[in-house]
Amino acid sequence: MSKKFAHTQEELEKLSLKELENLAASMREKIIQVVSKNGGHLSSNLGAVELSIAMHLVFDAKKDPFIFDVSHQSYTHKLLSGKEEIFDTLRQINGLSGYTKPSEGDYFVAGHSSTSISLAVGACKAIALKGEKRIPVALIGDGALSAGMAYEALNELGDSKFPCVILLNDNEMSISKPIGAISKYLSQAMATQFYQSFKKRIAKMLDILPDSATYMAKRFEESFKLITPGLLFEELGLEYIGPIDGHNLGEIISALKQAKAMQKPCVIHAQTIKGKGYALAEGKHAKWHGVGAFDIDSGESVKKSDTKKSATEIFSKNLLDLASKYENIVGVTAAMP
Repeated sequence: MSKKFAHTQEELEKLSLKELENLAASMREKIIQVVSKNGGHLSSNLGAVELSIAMHLVFDAKKDPFIFDVSHQSYTHKLLSGKEEIFDTLRQINGLSGYTKPSEGDYFVAGHSSTSISLAVGACKAIALKGEKRIPVALIGDGALSAGMAYEALNELGDSKFPCVILLNDNEMSISKPIGAISKYLSQAMATQFYQSFKKRIAKMLDILPDSATYMAKRFEESFKLITPGLLFEELGLEYIGPIDGHNLGEIISALKQAKAMQKPCVIHAQTIKGKGYALAEGKHAKWHGVGAFDIDSGESVKKSDTKKSATEIFSKNLLDLASKYENIVGVTAAMP
């Protein structure tokens, strides 16, 4: 099989923006093709294609630790890491894992939500102890960011000042629509876009204003920050960039280069569309998150020859039966209803 996708940072750097966009389209096509046969996480991977390509272009996957929260959205990363020829074995016995796995060349095994920033902090400390010049990059979704563990890690990271990039993949949807104060907080996008432009103007003003006016300009900036999502991260001691279009490769690459040059902990807030590039999946809630085999044209599930029920089907049926008999059963979910 001839190699179709770039596999190294050097190869990606040689591509024009148009060629990178074509690469993203080809990767979406490949992901849809394989998942339609093997099942897997579809919409989350389709929404993270450009983010993953930009990560591999700006950072060196051979030395910079890439950490994918849950890691179910790491299919593009696998294709860019030389796994193209075995990608058809995704989630098959003795095949490619559907998650990150050290035996496949990844830094960490993953599978649970909200652990990526903690892992990034640990990687930062190990890098500092070794005196190395590497930058961990963690990709985390807005749903996963609602967990306390993520904020404990952000608190530690902001205090440590280690160079680290947190790429926030904000699709306003975990598996289904997220709930809670954090989700509402991140949705204040319009104010933030204006704030980013405003910050640049303030910086220019501070260079030319007399000392007597500098204090007032800074106070004005601080008061404006109170209505923007970036405030939370900045108050924790992290730099904040965004929100940016998570499907605009030019924007993402520029933001990642800016964050890399800072040599500080930085959050990049990227807004994406879950299921991007596959019309049947775009904007749909839980249906296209984790899927079995399906027909690409119709989106209909492909029935298996055996009649065995899945563990989810068995659990759901029994839970519904019990709930119909006992009124005191309460269902508790995390991040989403």
